[in-house]
Amino acid sequence: MECSDASTSISTIRPLDPRQESDGNTGTNATAGESSQSSPLHSSGLPSPTYSPPDSISSLPSIGSSFFFSSAAASPPHSHAHPDHTKDTTQGLIIPSLTLPEALPQPTQYGKTLGDIRLIIIGDGAEDHDFVSSLLLDDNEDVVDRGIWEDTNNGSFLYASTDWIEHRDPHGLERFEPARNVEVVTQRNVGVDGSTMLPIIHSPFHSLLEIIDPRCRPSVSLTTLIASPSTPIYTALIILSKSAPSADEDELIDTLAPHIPVVILRHGLDQTRFPSRPHMSSFCPSSPGALRHGLFRSPETLSSLRYEAAERFLHWREVERAIEDIHAAHRETTLYINSEKVSSWDRAKWEAEWEGRLSHDVATRSREDTITKRPVLTNRQAIPCVLDPLHFSSLVAFTFSLFTPAKVRIKNTLSHFVQKLSDCQIHIAMMGSFCIGVGVGWMLR
Repeated sequence: MECSDASTSISTIRPLDPRQESDGNTGTNATAGESSQSSPLHSSGLPSPTYSPPDSISSLPSIGSSFFFSSAAASPPHSHAHPDHTKDTTQGLIIPSLTLPEALPQPTQYGKTLGDIRLIIIGDGAEDHDFVSSLLLDDNEDVVDRGIWEDTNNGSFLYASTDWIEHRDPHGLERFEPARNVEVVTQRNVGVDGSTMLPIIHSPFHSLLEIIDPRCRPSVSLTTLIASPSTPIYTALIILSKSAPSADEDELIDTLAPHIPVVILRHGLDQTRFPSRPHMSSFCPSSPGALRHGLFRSPETLSSLRYEAAERFLHWREVERAIEDIHAAHRETTLYINSEKVSSWDRAKWEAEWEGRLSHDVATRSREDTITKRPVLTNRQAIPCVLDPLHFSSLVAFTFSLFTPAKVRIKNTLSHFVQKLSDCQIHIAMMGSFCIGVGVGWMLR
């Protein structure tokens, strides 16, 4: 049969359509070209396409086949294409590839609940940024993002993050930003007395003081609120030292310990050989690993440091309150004295005027060249004098000056009493004489 010859022919691998066999058109060159283009369909052993009506052969122009296929020769498309044939039509399409961003580091459970940590680093190793980073941040599983060091006047600072903050825009797109909840501040040229560190330590104290009611006294509830994971005050001050304790270090600790928890890390030395000084923090790490573990992996240690920082803030607050009360009382006293001076006698002004008048009067009196004699007093009256009533010596002199008029008054009173008494005696004598005369006359009668 013709069908078997077609199956053995190299140029007509595709089996002939039954309709084409009946028409006797299988031997043409067009059929051979079409079958050569459709040969991949039957190379896989799949069944032949289903029967299609005659009109479907010319339903699409020949240019359509050149669009879907990469070959130059075109075969009449079928109205019902096979799924595998449709798969081959995608060989000429280009699908762009998308490059996904790198996955963000996943925060740990400790990092999610860590809260804010603010550290101040001073000492021998504070100026070495690589050493400080290796001490706290490098190879730290809880740190998901680390910033860069930024310089200040007397040091540097750096922000790191242990968690991500998720943001959503109005279109529902997500965006993640680092929390920046770890702040490391390094300071150089601190000095022995530590006076340059106190303004840095007290800077969050003033901002926190403004939002607390001045009438609120220190209590457990207030301490707990200030020691929260979001407190703005510094958590601890770390002294990096590579030497044994000294007098300068002890003086620095005594100055700073009442204001912030102080932690000493002696790198390269045995920490257990050197006991801690009073008023220091209860956290005494013996190695850099213990320091990192206490800050990032020990909630109990971190909570203890925050409570110590809160207690030091409340102590500073009470001291500032007492000083403010003293200054307020001093201001009230000053205002009261000033108001009294305005409405009462001004001694300084009086002395200035008195001295000016005295020099003028002395110059005028010296030109007269006469001496004023003491007048003879006809009546025993006190001479009025102008004295300073607020001066103690003037008050004593004024008291003694009252003795003379008091003596004169007492003498006048006594003399008047004696005179009255003598007049009374005369009256009594006259009355007695009258009575005696009447009695004598009565007896003689």
